[in-house]
Amino acid sequence: MGFVTILILVLAALVILSILFSIFKFFIGLLPVAIIVAVIIWLLAKFSGNKKDTDETNSHNPLQPSTNNQKRKKARDVSVKDVEDKEDNKNG
Repeated sequence: MGFVTILILVLAALVILSILFSIFKFFIGLLPVAIIVAVIIWLLAKFSGNKKDTDETNSHNPLQPSTNNQKRKKARDVSVKDVEDKEDNKNG
């Protein structure tokens, strides 16, 4: 490999690196702005008065009691029947 070939390879690498550096320099310059925007959006979401997401997650779990403060109406005209066991039906 001669000196001219090595010089051409180094110059080609230099051109490619300079193009990549200019592109990445643009992105690196915008990175602080993107981080600031992300923090502002996160703060708005965190401190907004909308607590709907936490209520929905609690209402989907049947093991936890509902945290709603709404009072339920009392049931009217309700009758209760005893449930027969399956074992009683098999043995009887």
